[in-house]
Amino acid sequence: MRSILFGAAALLLLADGAVRAQDSETLSASLRSEIVTAAADAVAENFYDSDRGAQIAADLRNQLESGGFDTSGTAAELAGALTQALRPQDNHFAVRMAPPRPQPGGGEDEGGGEAAWLAAMARSNYGFQEVSILPGNIGYIDMRSFAPAQVGGDTALAALNFVENTDAVIFDMRQNTGGAPSMVQFIISHFLDPREETVINTFVSSAREYPSELVALAWLPGESRPEVPLYVLTSGRTGSAGEAFPYHLQAMERATIVGETTYGAGNPGGFHPLPGGLEIFVSDGSARNPITGTNWEGTGVIPDVDVPADEALDAALLLAYDRIIETLDDPAQRRGLEWAGEAIEARRNPVSLDGALAYEGVYGPRRVYFEDGALFYQRQGGPALRMLPLGNDRFMLEGLDDLRVVFSRDGDAVTGMTLQSLDRPDSASPRTE
Repeated sequence: MRSILFGAAALLLLADGAVRAQDSETLSASLRSEIVTAAADAVAENFYDSDRGAQIAADLRNQLESGGFDTSGTAAELAGALTQALRPQDNHFAVRMAPPRPQPGGGEDEGGGEAAWLAAMARSNYGFQEVSILPGNIGYIDMRSFAPAQVGGDTALAALNFVENTDAVIFDMRQNTGGAPSMVQFIISHFLDPREETVINTFVSSAREYPSELVALAWLPGESRPEVPLYVLTSGRTGSAGEAFPYHLQAMERATIVGETTYGAGNPGGFHPLPGGLEIFVSDGSARNPITGTNWEGTGVIPDVDVPADEALDAALLLAYDRIIETLDDPAQRRGLEWAGEAIEARRNPVSLDGALAYEGVYGPRRVYFEDGALFYQRQGGPALRMLPLGNDRFMLEGLDDLRVVFSRDGDAVTGMTLQSLDRPDSASPRTE
C-alpha cells in the first residue's frame, strides 16, 4: 500500500519527454483540457471505490465541458482548482507540480529519484524529531512523519529503546502529516501483547477482491510493553498515517488521545502523473478499523481529552502523573510526580509574586534577593537561580525539578527557609540577616 508521503515510485513516474508547464506559464486551452481529462482518467482507474471514482471522474469532465476550469490560466492555478474540486470527495485528493525526474545524461543514474528520496528520509531522521525523558520519568517521542519501516526501522527501535524504562509514553503527532502504514504497524506492535494475534487495521481497494490486513507483529526486535500507559497528542494538522496511529490505539482502548480533532484523511494512495508536469494523488485504498468498522475520513480522530493543541502536552503529563500516582507506594516517587504536576500548574496559571521583599535575606549559606521584578536564590559560591512562586511561601528553582524552597514565618515575618529535595533529607536554615 502506497502512502501519502513516502511513495518513492511517485518520483519516477513522469514520462520522458513530457510537455512540462511552468507553474506560472500560461496554459493553452488544449493543454488544460488534456490535464483535466487525464486527472479524471486517473481517478476513474485508481480510486478505491470504483463506482464513486467513475462518478467523480464524470463530474470533472462535466466541469471541463461547462468551462469550470477556463479561468485557470496557469498550471499552478489549475492544480489549485482541481484540488478544490476534488477535496470534498476525499481529503487526500491533491494536484500539484511534480518533482522533476532526472533525465538521461543529466549526471544521475536511473535510481537518482529514489536515492534523493532516501536521502531526504535520512535528513528528516525518518520522522523522529525529538526523543526525551520528561519530568516524572515520562517518555516523549515527537514524530513528524512515518517513514517506511524498511528504511526507518532502526531509528524507530532506537527511539523505543530510549524510553523503555519510563513509566508512561507520550507520542506527539501534532505536526505529523502522514506516512507509511508499515511504521504505524511497527510502533503499535511494541505496545501490544505479542502472544495475541491482533489485527490493527484493514484496507479495502478496488484492485483487491478481499480486504488486506495490517496485523500486529508476532516477533519484535525490542521490548514489548503492553501495559505501559500511552498518550497521543493531536492537532488539526495531524493527517493520514498521523491519524491512523491514534485512531487504532483509541479503538483498542490502548491509548488516551489528547488535543484537537485531526484533519480527517483516512484513505491512503499514491501520486499519478498528469500532462504539463503535474501529478494527482488518488486514494487507491480505504482504511477499515476492525473494531469500529470505519475510519477517520472526513471526521478526523476525536480526542478523548479535547484541549487546544498547544496545551496538549501539559494535559497529557498531568493525566500520566495522576495515573501513575495511583499505583505508587514510594513516598519519594509520589512526591516527584506531585512536584512535576505542580510545576505544570504554576506554568499554566502563574502565581503572583506578592510581598517579594519580605523574603530577601540571608539563610545560613544561602541568600535570597529581589532584582528586576524577580526573586533569586544563591548558595554561597554558586550560580543565582530564579525562584518561581508556587503559593503558600513555596518556590521552585528555575531549571531544577528536584528542589523546592519553603519559607517559614512568625506572624508576618519570614524567619527561615527549608530546602526540600527528592533524594536528600530536608535542610532547614534560620534567617540570619
